[in-house]
Amino acid sequence: MDVEQRSILTLSLIYDVGPKRFQRLIEHFGSAKSALDAPKSEILYVEDINNDLAGRIVSAKDTVNVENEIELAKKLGIKIVTYIDDEYPEDLKNLYDYPPVMYIKGSLKEQDALGIAVVGTRKPTNYGRNVAMQFGKELADFNVTTISGFARGIDIEVHKATLNAEGRTIAVLGNGLNHHYPPENRKYEDKIIKQGALISEFPINFPPDKANFPRRNRIISGLALATLVIEAGIKSGALITAKYSCEQGKDVFAVPGQIYSKYSEGTHYLIKSGARLVENAGEIIEEMRPLEELVKKSKPKTVIQQKDINLLDAKDKKIMNVLDQYLDGITIDYLAKSLDIPLGELAAGLLDLELKGLIRSLPGKVYIKNQC
Repeated sequence: MDVEQRSILTLSLIYDVGPKRFQRLIEHFGSAKSALDAPKSEILYVEDINNDLAGRIVSAKDTVNVENEIELAKKLGIKIVTYIDDEYPEDLKNLYDYPPVMYIKGSLKEQDALGIAVVGTRKPTNYGRNVAMQFGKELADFNVTTISGFARGIDIEVHKATLNAEGRTIAVLGNGLNHHYPPENRKYEDKIIKQGALISEFPINFPPDKANFPRRNRIISGLALATLVIEAGIKSGALITAKYSCEQGKDVFAVPGQIYSKYSEGTHYLIKSGARLVENAGEIIEEMRPLEELVKKSKPKTVIQQKDINLLDAKDKKIMNVLDQYLDGITIDYLAKSLDIPLGELAAGLLDLELKGLIRSLPGKVYIKNQC
């Protein structure tokens, strides 16, 4: 790191500076180094810098351990990229509150600039999970990078589906990269690093906090060509991501849900407000010309098709027909009653359909039709 890069990192590590104050300091002084070299009296001329913060900036050279952050990054295999570096994502520079520093574990590629942000509720229905899996796989099949927030629910389902389809995915964290949050998603980190990247604007040891997530959401939309919302309540953070996407001049897509579900209220609101209703990734590709060009060049790994139900025997067709009516899944007991099929015979049929990839089982002996 040169002097200016270290100065940028130093400023970013000062408590309460943040992206907006950082930019005001750069606008006033012309560089991070000049801001750190300035006297307190001059720093106080900068908008929204109070006496306490000005004092911390003046003493930062002695109090902020930049070397420790750099060494820890090397130890953990993390790249520290400042906004003046060539590796810094170009689209993030267009944000009015761009992050001064990004921490990256994995790699960013040129094609990621044409990625699609896919977000939704942390408490999805089985229908929402299924849709997330569908879009994650379909986008991967089209060689389109998926971008999400690594949260419970829709986010992690999209990451998982993309990974399983051997696609690229980027997880934007609301904490430092040395924190594994949520803990149950830790097992996916290494694979994401191999097939994309974990990224964050927060210092390496910065803990997770709900106040961080709106900041994270602007990066999710900022990195993406467009944003897709799958399932979201009316107060969901996914709608914040959609709002940022609109403010950034980018398209918003939404998947319709069940009218009786509170997790459809947000997506239906977006559709009523002008978001494009989509039912598969192909509709996003058709809408976004840059993606059409990417798909032409990259030759999708597979053609996305529904499996032909006509090839099934009569019993399996009956099972599939019932599952078509229960988008959120149905228990094996209720299915047996609906079809008047002995439980043992039904279990064998369900196993066969699951092996064919047509359905999947959920906790509680619930079965749901695969949409991809």
